[in-house]
Amino acid sequence: MRRVCHLTPQQLLIKIRLDAAVRLLRDPALSISAVAHACGYSDHSAFTRKFRSVTGISPQRYRERTPPSRTA
Repeated sequence: MRRVCHLTPQQLLIKIRLDAAVRLLRDPALSISAVAHACGYSDHSAFTRKFRSVTGISPQRYRERTPPSRTA
């Protein structure tokens, strides 16, 4: 896994979860807690800690800086 993806299985899981979170955070109808649960985190504080450690900003701050996604 590490040779192919250059990530450990745990790192890959975190990347997949946070990539999904970034997409979901663009939907203002979803709460931060709902995004956390949809991405496999048991509570929003654990999600916020991990998101901040990887991106350098909180999910709320990310949402404030990113325009909402347009749905057709």
